Amino acid sequence: MLEKKLIGNILNEGDDSDEEMLTRYVKTKRCVLFNYDELNKLPGRPISAPVDFVPFSAGNTVKSPKESHEETKIPPPEIKVQGNFNTSAPEFVPSFKPPIFESKNSAVLSLRGRISELARDQSGSRFLQQQYEVATPDEKQMIFEEILTNCLPLIVDVFGNYVVQKLFDYGTKEHKRAVALQMLGKIVDLSLHTYGCRVLQKVLETVEFDQKRMICQEFYGNVEKAVEDQNGNHVVQKCLEILPYNCTSFIVDSVKYNTVYWAKHQYGCRVIQKIIEFCPRDQMNLVFDEIIQNSIEISKENYGNYVIQHILDKGHPQDRERIVNSYKGRLIELSRHKFASNVIEKCFVVGSPSQINDFSIEIFESPQVVDLMTDKFGNFVIQKALEKSTGKLQSFLINKVNEKAHIIRNYNFGKHVLNCLEKLRKYNPR
Repeated sequence: MLEKKLIGNILNEGDDSDEEMLTRYVKTKRCVLFNYDELNKLPGRPISAPVDFVPFSAGNTVKSPKESHEETKIPPPEIKVQGNFNTSAPEFVPSFKPPIFESKNSAVLSLRGRISELARDQSGSRFLQQQYEVATPDEKQMIFEEILTNCLPLIVDVFGNYVVQKLFDYGTKEHKRAVALQMLGKIVDLSLHTYGCRVLQKVLETVEFDQKRMICQEFYGNVEKAVEDQNGNHVVQKCLEILPYNCTSFIVDSVKYNTVYWAKHQYGCRVIQKIIEFCPRDQMNLVFDEIIQNSIEISKENYGNYVIQHILDKGHPQDRERIVNSYKGRLIELSRHKFASNVIEKCFVVGSPSQINDFSIEIFESPQVVDLMTDKFGNFVIQKALEKSTGKLQSFLINKVNEKAHIIRNYNFGKHVLNCLEKLRKYNPR
């Protein structure tokens, strides 16, 4: 069988003979131009190789690496190296990884003038990424020079962006600085791009402080545009993570007067969480006050409930206490809500013993407790209360559930509560 189909990005490899592999080479015509003499020096390919190599010679014959005495006649291929020259082929062909050469005739240096085209190809991009990690200074310099002249198109390319990211992982300080300079003035546009935002995050992690600050400053006047974008918000988050507050205060100022809106926003909620986690608490009074005063409204939102949970997880004790206390008197209503019930569960996890006691009494003494036990969201709150209570309080709650067992066992969600009770008895026998 000469053909094997690609599943995902993994090559299906069998025990085909070299003649069969060679026939597939010719059939697919997916080529990187390597002289046959150079190719003949390379070792056998590994199980998963980064790029496809097809031997060629000046004549019309190609010798099999295993049986050099046999010759196979093939027509000279018409090769045009431009754009994504591998993307139209129906399948991947078997390939192998060239070794690292110390001489100037290495596999990487022989690709001079074709780095940009290779970076835009899936297999070529993978090959360059792997080679760059172990490249010699001369090889890195050659790759850098060709990337520099085409860095902006590569940054926004589906495969090329990974090669640029690899440069920022393993390149020299000078190379990183030079490529980052090419990006200045276009930071906002790049941050809104699917692939450009990934490169920018890598740049912010690896360049020196002065360039990080320059990149961040380009968002001045464009914060809201970036925050509400599915790609740009990740770059703003990265700025908040790695830069001190004196460099990112303008980001906070752009959102803090409309905190409730951004806390409920699909992407803005992520930025608010980063502000809560990384910015100085004494500079965030307005942000916290707005959230806590509107905690019930925000808790009921699809994305807002994550902001409340983030404060409960990472906020200061006084902020956590204020939020937990803001729910007292409305626990039944919130526990039956699709999103707010998650917040009430979190309150049982992070609350103080006295708060857990107050919450438990309010819920289990309510005449609506059976409705909550059989509710598709409320039953999880009941379970969390049973799990997080201790001592006499837990015994009290267990008795309350037992009193209603004959009712709730007839409901699917009520059965979940009874199963939780059985687990508690199993692991905490009296």
